[in-house]
Parts: sequence; C-alpha cells; structure tokens
Amino acid sequence: MSVNIDLSVLRERTTWSAAILSAVLFSGISLVGLSAFDLAGDQIGSGGDVRPIPRLVYESLERDGIETEVMNEDGLIDTSRLEGKIMIIDMMAHDCSSCHAVQYHLEEKMQYWDSLVGERELVILGYGSWYDESIEYLNQSDGEYTVPQYPTGLGSPQSAILENGTLGDPVRYLTPGGTGSIPVVILVDHEGYILAREITGIPLDGWSSFDSSVEIALTGTDEDIVAMRGIGVSEVNTSLPSLFFLGAMLSILVFFSPCAFPVLPSFIGFQMSMATSLDDLAGDGESEAKAPLPPLLGLASGTGMVTFFAAIGAIAAMMGAKFADWGVIWWIALLIACSLFVLGTLNLLGWSSNLFSAFQRWLDRRIGRRSSSDLPRPMRDMFLYGAGYAAASIDCTAIAVIPFVVYLGGMGLNSVLAGLIGLTFGLMLLMVSVVSMVGYGRGAFANRISKYTNGVKLVGAWMMIYAGIVLTIYLNRPDVILSVLEI
Repeated sequence: MSVNIDLSVLRERTTWSAAILSAVLFSGISLVGLSAFDLAGDQIGSGGDVRPIPRLVYESLERDGIETEVMNEDGLIDTSRLEGKIMIIDMMAHDCSSCHAVQYHLEEKMQYWDSLVGERELVILGYGSWYDESIEYLNQSDGEYTVPQYPTGLGSPQSAILENGTLGDPVRYLTPGGTGSIPVVILVDHEGYILAREITGIPLDGWSSFDSSVEIALTGTDEDIVAMRGIGVSEVNTSLPSLFFLGAMLSILVFFSPCAFPVLPSFIGFQMSMATSLDDLAGDGESEAKAPLPPLLGLASGTGMVTFFAAIGAIAAMMGAKFADWGVIWWIALLIACSLFVLGTLNLLGWSSNLFSAFQRWLDRRIGRRSSSDLPRPMRDMFLYGAGYAAASIDCTAIAVIPFVVYLGGMGLNSVLAGLIGLTFGLMLLMVSVVSMVGYGRGAFANRISKYTNGVKLVGAWMMIYAGIVLTIYLNRPDVILSVLEI
C-alpha cells in the first residue's frame, strides 16, 4: 500500500481556513453532544420516589487515617455510622476516565468544604461500582488513576440494605434510571435525601450547580435543604418491558457519552467527506454508483457499533476479572484516539491509498473475489466507522454496558435478550437519526457547495485530527477539558 504525502498542502490558505472552520464545527457539535448527554441524564434520572437512600455497607480499602474513620469493626464502610452527616457518594471505578475527573474535582474542593463545616459535618465516600475490579486493583495507583484521598471501597450487588432488610445493588438505585452508567456523584443531606447529582466529570456548568448545593447543605437552613429534595431513588423493576426500556435509556447515555463527544464531529465529517467523494467520482464519470439512502447508512454504522460492543462483551464474559485487571479498556480507547489523529493527518496530507480499501482488497483475496477497485464502499465504510465510534468511546461506555450485561445475566436468558434488544434498538435508532439528519441536510445544499468539495474533505480530515487530540487529552487529563468548558 503506497502512501503519497503532499506537504505542500500545509502552505495553502484553504487548508488553514478548513482548520478554523473545523474547530468551530467541532466545538459546536461537541457541545450539542454534551448537552444531549446532560439532558438525557436529567430526564432519565428524574424518576423514582423522593425518599432516603438505602444504607450502604461495602468492603473498604482499610487505610489508616482514611477508611478507619468510617468503617466498622469488620473493615466495612457503613453509612449507618454517618447518620446526621452530609455525604457525597462518588460511584466510580479504576478504569473510568470520567470518574477520575469527578475525583479531581472532589479532591480540589475538599479543603474548602471542610472550612464551611459547622453544625453539619461532611463525609466524602468512594463506591467502587464495577464489581469485576478487585479491592487490590482499586487500591493501586497507576498513570491514569490515583487512589482517592477520601474513604473508598469496592461495592457488590448486595451492598444496599433496604428498610425491610432485603439486599440490593446500589448501582440500580442511585444511577440515572438504574442504568448502571457511571460516573455518578450524589450529594446526600443529613437525613439521607439526595440533593444533587452529576453524571459526568465534565458538566457543562463547570460544577457550579453541584458545588452551590454542597454549600447550601452545609450552611443553609433546614427549609433550604428540604426545598432541594427533588431527586428520586430508582425502583428496581425486572419485568421484561422494563428491562427493554432500561436498555433503550442506556443507549442514549452510551451514544452521547463524554468519551464519545470528541468522535461525534469526526463521524459527521467523515460521512460528509465520503458523500463528497462519491459525488466527485460520479461527476468525473468514474462511477455510476449512487450513495445509499442515509437511513441505510445509519443502519450500517449502527450495526458496526453494536457488533463492536457484542465482541467486547463476549471477550469480557470469557476473560472475567482479568479483563478488568489488565486495564485493556483504557488502552483500546487510547489506541483508537491515536489512530484517529494519524489517519486524519495522512488524509490531510493527500494520502492516496485508503485503509478501508486496503482492508477490502485483503478481504477479497481471502474469499477468492476478484476486485481491483478502490472506489468507496459506503455501507462497508460506515459499518467500520460505526465500530470505530464505539471503540473510541469504550472508556465510558464499557463501564456501563458490561455491568449491565452482567446484571441481566443473573435474571435468565429472557432478561438478557430484553435488555440487549432495548440497547440495540436505541443505538440503531439514534445512529439512523443522526446519519439521516446529516445526509438529508447535506442534500439540501449539496449543489451550493459543489465547488467546495476539496474544502469538505479537508474539514473531515481536521475533524479526525481534533478528535484524536481531544480524546487523548480526555483519557489522560479530563480536568483539562473541564477547565476549557469553564472558560
């Protein structure tokens, strides 16, 4: 496969004009994606009765001077020992970049919040929510993760103790709609009611809403606190329609997850660039093939996304705890981020050979099909990019999808099918909707921009470059992304 690099493109004004336009479009589409995630989380998390949270009892890290202040004689963190105190409960995991951003913020504000403590005391707790991770792994700092400075432990599906004495999974009661999507950080008042909740480490308001709620909880009147009690505790419903709906709700959070937001603009840019290439080939008489209808392209990319998750789920099911212990999720996401940057750069510099075409030629040789054409194959390309979209977002999405599958697995085959069909349906519907809006929207002004086809291709290349850069930063320093949003 030859690679023809044309560095002269870097001296052209159109290249840098496309870079500026791409930056504007990238920022706008990313903010729309994050806003959709926040809105979806608020709507999904608005259900449930407003009542005190269950008592939590779970294994602690048992560090002297940290967990010893809140754990019982068996080394377990027990929230019943904290009655009358304000609690911040951070539902987190070792392999969860958004969770690290939540942790950075809580640790940054700990000293200030301590200065506000008066009649009401504040305790911050970390609850390990991905049960495939071990207590040893949670207590192990590495390049991306440091053990929290506040009391932390590993939960289990029996860590919640309800008023009637039955045991349950806190993830099903305290995450939005019981989806199991993390991170989730909740503020609990001195009587056990939820006052505030954030479902991402990079909220668009820069944590101002959550932080102000903490201050009111510590210094406000009882009337002020009662007025803030508006977040319910989810009911766990295991009926098949409810599990289908739960899977569909989870698909919304998966599609617009903070890890996916850098890739969404790149995905849209790729679709437009591919359509432009087909138009050019048709105009030059090199091909009479027409691009498939946008809904069909959406189905192809949605199938790629679902296929990737199915493969990861199967690997996780076979590997068990080793899948978590090896920390492969973060590395997969980082590999995809670097790949986006490299492919975007090569396309910008006039990369004459196409990775997808090379893959197709290899596949043709393997199955004995003769094909020398390098023409775009839209359905194949959208399928592969859909799989890439899922792979790039895996650091956030796998932390919800895999526990969701494990949760369903304990209820039988019918429950697994109901939940996964709901998840698949939601992802397909969202992908078809986004691809159709881009496809039909582009068709409305395609004739007007026909003379700017090269610019559209450049925009697509820059989108991929930006996606690779932002995703890499997010995976390593999510606090940097938060600081940008706060500007």
